[in-house]
Formats: sequence, structure tokens, C-alpha cells
Amino acid sequence: MGILSRYFSTTDLTEIKLAVQEAEKKTSGEIVPYFAEASHHYKEWNWFGSFIGGGLGGSTLFLLDRFGFKGWDYGALDSIVFVWLGAFMGFILPYFLSSLRLAIVPFGAKKFFVNLKAKEAFLEEEIFRTSNRTGILIYISLREKMVRVLPDTGIAKIVPQSDWEEAVRLIVEGMKSKQKKEGIVASILFCGNLLVKYGLQIQKDDKNEISDEIRDGGTQL
Repeated sequence: MGILSRYFSTTDLTEIKLAVQEAEKKTSGEIVPYFAEASHHYKEWNWFGSFIGGGLGGSTLFLLDRFGFKGWDYGALDSIVFVWLGAFMGFILPYFLSSLRLAIVPFGAKKFFVNLKAKEAFLEEEIFRTSNRTGILIYISLREKMVRVLPDTGIAKIVPQSDWEEAVRLIVEGMKSKQKKEGIVASILFCGNLLVKYGLQIQKDDKNEISDEIRDGGTQL
């Protein structure tokens, strides 16, 4: 079952699927939840960590020289050792500690990769293949604590983008409070009600065009 089994029980996954089915009983929309542990590996930021570590190593030597042991005569070799040791530690720690690596990544970079992965997931899952273009992707990136709601054209032209903010908030709050499943279920049901509100009620000849299971987006870290 991949990454989903690390974060959700079988019961959780069933409840999420049932939430999709419940929401789709009221609307012609096709709701597709998609869960990824992270949207990028961010390994290029190990080098940024190395840069920070080198700076800290040099700063440590400066402080020792200024306030440390007066009997120690610091030389050029000491400077090289401190800087390179700091750079090495700054690279190796984020390499093995994904939480530390993620902490040094700028918010703008994380936002870029989440947006990119969400668009890729929209295409990979073929959200666009419904007859009236009424598919909607709920993309969840756990480690960045970011959510993107991507409606297809049949929905986007009717529902304002700002109205999806509550769907995003419900999942983000659930992730922060360690209630991931509850947040996802609440968001799915909210999306169903929102579609009904804007007139996308279920049609007599409605068919389930996309499966209801939450998608396994895997992990990048």
C-alpha cells in the first residue's frame, strides 16, 4: 500500500473513501484526494546547509579566539579545519535528517515544489477525463503542511478560487493537530457541499468516472 500505510490505518482509508462517495452522492463533481509525504527531496539544500555550517565553524573559531583560551595560538590551519569541519557537518546532518533539511529550505521553494507536484498529479491521475470536466484534485503534501485544491475547467469557471480556502484549512489544521484523516474527511465533505451550493448537483445519468480511493503519492525525502 506504500506510503499511505505509514500514516493511515485500513479503517482510515475506508472512511476517506466513504467520504468521497458521500460527497459525490450530491454532486456531479469527481473528488480525488491525493496524499504525498513530501513534494520534493530538497537534497540540493544540503549544500546550503554546508555553507551555513562553514560559516558557523568560522564564527566558532573567531569566538574562541576572542573569548576562549588565551594560550592557544590560532593559525591558518586552524581556520581551515574549523571551516571545513563546519561545512562537512552542515552537509551531512541535513543529508540524514530530513526534518533539518526541510527546516533550512525557504518557504518559497517549498511552495514552488508543492505547486509543481500538484499539477503533475492532476495530469497523472487524469482529472480532466470526466465528460463535463468536473474533476477536482485535493493534493496534500504532509511534510510541508501544504494543500492545493485543483478543480478542472467545468468547476473552476463556476466556483471562485477563494472559496476553496476552507477546504485547505481543514486539512492543514488536521495535519497540525495529528488528525490527518479527520481533516481530509471534513475537507472532502466540504467540497461536496460547495459544489452543490454552486449548482453542480448530481445528474440523473451520473456515472462514477474516477475511482474514490485516496491516491498514494509516495515520498520524496
